[in-house]
Amino acid sequence: MSTKTEGPRILLYDIETAPALGWVWDMWNTNVLGIKQDWYILCYAYKWIGDNQTWFITDHGKRNDRELVRNLRALFDEADIVIAHNGDKFDQRKANARFQYYNMPPPSPYQTIDTLKEDRRYFNRMSHSLKHLPALAGMKAKKMRGHDFQLWLDCMDGDEGAWKYMREYTLADVEALEELYLKLRPWIGTPGKAAHPNLGHWANGDVVCAKCGYDKLTKRGFHRTSVSVFQTYQCKRCKGYTRDRKRETQRFGKGVKTL
Repeated sequence: MSTKTEGPRILLYDIETAPALGWVWDMWNTNVLGIKQDWYILCYAYKWIGDNQTWFITDHGKRNDRELVRNLRALFDEADIVIAHNGDKFDQRKANARFQYYNMPPPSPYQTIDTLKEDRRYFNRMSHSLKHLPALAGMKAKKMRGHDFQLWLDCMDGDEGAWKYMREYTLADVEALEELYLKLRPWIGTPGKAAHPNLGHWANGDVVCAKCGYDKLTKRGFHRTSVSVFQTYQCKRCKGYTRDRKRETQRFGKGVKTL
């Protein structure tokens, strides 16, 4: 399934779902009268940080996602950290819904990074969509032709040409996701902000960058909370900041009494 490496297993993934089939009276601003067939996972792409290969998994129009779901759960079960764009709201919850539908137990615990949340947290851009972010964030643009709802219908019907394009489209999304994550990583969890998962937990006690696990750090100022002061370090590889776990010894001036 993947090449075992030292450190945490970090999974990048992107899910595409088939639409539900239902009845409506109108095409605009309408209520759904009933559902004939629920949505299901049509396909997904994934990649492990540190591996060169990006994988694409599909049902090839069978309209039965049991094996896709089983394989996806195995990936989550292996991962220590999972990364997706809008993953906390969409991909992860969609995956959980299918795990439960097939009476599969939850995968072993993992941490998540949602690149949409993190991009919105730190940057004010014209768009935070993965479609537009490469150009807006100075990344390599993924040149893909436009697509519409018909692509999903054609894939559901097993059209080989549609599946070929869906594969290219989904793989490109995961490759763009990886590049975006690596570009965002130095910003995520800057001391005092919402934390990036701490890769130091996999460092066997060595002092490393909490974001990328690199062991070459430079002392760079201090992080001050309301009660304590901590040494801050900058990573020489990813340029992200992290702080020491031990607080600095506080010195008091003459005449200051401590309890």
